Amino acid sequence: MTQRRSLLAAGAALAAGGLAAPALGQALAKSSFGPTTTDISTGHAAHSSLPRALGYWREEGLDVEVFGIAGNTAGLQLITNNNIDFISISGDQILMARNQGMAIKAVYMHARQPINRIVVPKAGGVTSIAQLKGKTLGIPVLGPQPYATAAFQEAGLDIEKDIRQVATGTGAPALLALRRGDIAGWISWDTAVAALENRGMEFTELRPSFFGDLFGNAIITREALLRENPALVVKMCRAIAKSVHFGLTNPEAAIRIHWQLYPQTRPQGGDPAQVMAEAKRVFLSRFSSYALEGVTKYGESLPSQWARLKQQMVAANELPADHDLNAAFDGSFIDRINEFDRDAVAAQARSWNG
Repeated sequence: MTQRRSLLAAGAALAAGGLAAPALGQALAKSSFGPTTTDISTGHAAHSSLPRALGYWREEGLDVEVFGIAGNTAGLQLITNNNIDFISISGDQILMARNQGMAIKAVYMHARQPINRIVVPKAGGVTSIAQLKGKTLGIPVLGPQPYATAAFQEAGLDIEKDIRQVATGTGAPALLALRRGDIAGWISWDTAVAALENRGMEFTELRPSFFGDLFGNAIITREALLRENPALVVKMCRAIAKSVHFGLTNPEAAIRIHWQLYPQTRPQGGDPAQVMAEAKRVFLSRFSSYALEGVTKYGESLPSQWARLKQQMVAANELPADHDLNAAFDGSFIDRINEFDRDAVAAQARSWNG
């Protein structure tokens, strides 16, 4: 009932905000999208709450089910077994999956800068990755970390030999480990770091020199779906692109819409202004990477970013030198994905009063 009430509230807010509701009785094609996390925070609004509540998927003739997936491995299993149509996943995971023979392909560049973070408590005085030699670092889940591996390599360190990694999870367990000094730093992702900042942590982020050359994640699907239903790719991603534009125009409106569909993500109690400020920190930690920087079209991919990623992975022995990058991304849908009125979407966002 909670989910139904939130959807009804979102529909009422949609009408109050002056947005056109989808036509009743319209035959909708079913599809599915999965963020590779079960914590669908406000930072994930562009591919969860916004295209649903604002009717963007419905306008494309889609009925999209969104559900969180516990990690990249599970996401890849679901998509290759035809159990989900689209997921968002990091670039290194895309290249590794293709190298393992998985018939998947990226169709939309989502986060245009790395979502990974290497952070240390500001009070500790650490200002460089090199200073972490011999230290214990936390990580939500133990596993390959191409970004961190390359960052430590640039600093002259071997992440497997020169530091100790322990699994901390996210949220309260990671916060406790940092405050007790069990770990000297944390290797995580943007929204998780922002959530700990909201709980009082002050961090120094340690970035490698190549941070600006990489990207964060992309939306992928099966190659079979690309062949059999290319229109679905355009419809799915155009609604997401419109949601990104809406969110960047009016973050507070996007956050309130997300809370309506995912009420468990709204903090309980507290000063409303402070609650919104903290929500915006999490929201913008991810949405800022969706902004058009160096490109003019949502979802557009820069070949140099893929090339830098490949170089990094080859150096870490995670990818063969002859890996074919051209097979990883299909940019043929981008022009059609961007066929929408940005000014109209921005006007909707600015006038939102739900």
